Amino acid sequence: MPFDCLIDVHSHLGQSSMDTMSADGERLCRLYHQAGVTHAVTFSIEACYGGIDAGNAYTLQEVARHEMLSMMAVAHPNHLAASAAWVRQAASEPKIVGVKIHPALGAYDVISRAMFRLMDEVIAPSGLPVLSHVGNDSPNVPIDRFLQLAARFPQTRFIAAHLGVGVLGLAHAAVDAWSRQPLDNVWFDLGTLRAFATGAVETFLTHIGPDRLCFGTDAPLYVPAPFVRLLEVLPVTEAVRRKIAYENVLQVIPALRGRTGVAGE
Repeated sequence: MPFDCLIDVHSHLGQSSMDTMSADGERLCRLYHQAGVTHAVTFSIEACYGGIDAGNAYTLQEVARHEMLSMMAVAHPNHLAASAAWVRQAASEPKIVGVKIHPALGAYDVISRAMFRLMDEVIAPSGLPVLSHVGNDSPNVPIDRFLQLAARFPQTRFIAAHLGVGVLGLAHAAVDAWSRQPLDNVWFDLGTLRAFATGAVETFLTHIGPDRLCFGTDAPLYVPAPFVRLLEVLPVTEAVRRKIAYENVLQVIPALRGRTGVAGE
């Protein structure tokens, strides 16, 4: 069953370790057309490692060519000036709708002094939402430390990628961490293999609820079509399916309203 509106909140542009896991704007859009995704938020894989200027510039160039793509500018606490310049650009560049951080690839701690400075001086004042890699496989940004960051900045909206757990580690880590510290400014995306293999989505919906889950695929690192099929067959009501497909992400990133592929709103 095709979705009138299906927003992928988590994708990458640029060159990863394998050609099949890399994409320019044209390839990414082709994957989305095959899957039935109608709009997507993307960011630079290279910038996650620290190539802020080159990676963000390439991403902006590519999203400008495709109406179904919006971008998050990648920020890095060890590149404060460059990060500030890109976050400022969002005020005049409608294609930039948020900020991406990746403590694992960027080799910094999500609750380091440098990260708090980046948030205090650059990201929080901008009002932009933040999507962060979160994974049990990285001591830089497990779910409990990510929630500490979000609790410190309650006016900033955050998305924890990969269901808050990633591929490795304890499957219930996000549920357990959320039970200790539920936050009104935190959402999750489902871009992880756990969505298929371990019943993680169903567990999430049972213990955290449908209002906190956003559709995400981590494309092109994963092919997006199976994530769409997962959403189609989840044993939930159509109202819940709509929340995951697009309604929740529009609460986090209201700048997406009215864009190409978001007409189903």
